[in-house]
Amino acid sequence: MKENGIKQRVAEVLRFKKINVNRASKILSIPQRTLNRQVNEDGNISMDLLYAMLDTFTDISPLWLLLGEGEMLNSQPEVTHKVPYYNDLPVSAGFKDVVDAGREAPSSYISLPGKSADFYFPVSGTSMEPEINDGDIVGVKRVDRSEGIVHGDVYMLVTNDNRMIKRCYHDNNDPGLIWCVSPNYPSFPIHKNDVCALFKVVNRIETF
Repeated sequence: MKENGIKQRVAEVLRFKKINVNRASKILSIPQRTLNRQVNEDGNISMDLLYAMLDTFTDISPLWLLLGEGEMLNSQPEVTHKVPYYNDLPVSAGFKDVVDAGREAPSSYISLPGKSADFYFPVSGTSMEPEINDGDIVGVKRVDRSEGIVHGDVYMLVTNDNRMIKRCYHDNNDPGLIWCVSPNYPSFPIHKNDVCALFKVVNRIETF
């Protein structure tokens, strides 16, 4: 478990509320075995658990619970926006999965005060670890391709064959190429014309 990871924050909320897993399972309407596996064992924290906690414990800050930012308790109301989350459309942080990009209905919605993502997706693959881990959820904001790529920033690139997260760099010799770089996968170039859609990664939710 990471020192300041989401699993630790979930456990901290339960300690703060002075409830054990058995009691929490009844309050949150989540099976005790499922909750115990996520909180006390090696299971990843699910979005269903996070939503249930935020819906039930309204004094808990969504920004703190999901991202570890700010204080645990809400200090004052903040403007939140419901952003579509596509649980069934994993973004490959490598080339592990190719998914159907035609799905339109989101699995659910994520609300984070002050965060300007357009969509949220789960990450599949390990090539961007430790910056972005397998199973994390990333918030992305659509970028007009005419605006171009900021040299060295992290993007989700959608092509006819894949959707992937990479740190992107301009080619020094060919303005039509983008270099896709990640810590655990060989760098490779992609032609700008092959990019169907471009999204900048604006935040990340750790799920374990």
